[in-house]
Amino acid sequence: MPSFIIQEVLVENIPALSQLWYTAFSIPVNLRMFPDTPAIREWWDKANRHDLLHNPYRTYLKIVDPGQPDALVAYAKWDLDPLASGEKFPPWHDESDQETCEHLYTVGSENREAFFGDRKHYYLDMLVVHPECRRQGAASMLIQWGCDLADQNAKPAYLDAHEDAAPLYRKFGFKDRTDLGVSSEGSIAMIREAQC
Repeated sequence: MPSFIIQEVLVENIPALSQLWYTAFSIPVNLRMFPDTPAIREWWDKANRHDLLHNPYRTYLKIVDPGQPDALVAYAKWDLDPLASGEKFPPWHDESDQETCEHLYTVGSENREAFFGDRKHYYLDMLVVHPECRRQGAASMLIQWGCDLADQNAKPAYLDAHEDAAPLYRKFGFKDRTDLGVSSEGSIAMIREAQC
């Protein structure tokens, strides 16, 4: 088992985030929303760079293998105050399927808002693991980081899980909230109350 370490993402890592996203998530619905073109990669880079440099509520973390420190194993984006952090994305790029993007991401936001209202919470906005590094503990490290912080600050946490990933999140105390609805793409709203 590799001895991974968790670190904050640096500005110079931003292109690697986009590359990893496409390596891990190149399924038809994602490629319809975000075609793998230079312009869309630039859109991703700008969105992540803006968050990293200008949004104090969004924390980007990466997992690296000390034996290969330049290779990104995984990354996560935790939003520590979704009520204050603003829009999740900049305006959709012209090359994106804007209707699908709007539908998918509006459903998740509406689910979260319906449950929490004005209640402060943490949001695991993004979790990406390189396909060759799955089931080696990287995702668990990134989830645990947020859960520990949520417990320390007595905050609940929210995420939208793909059905295949839901069992992992359940191990950390996230519970399905099927009463909030499940999108047509199979995203499951999951909530974890603080464990103080």
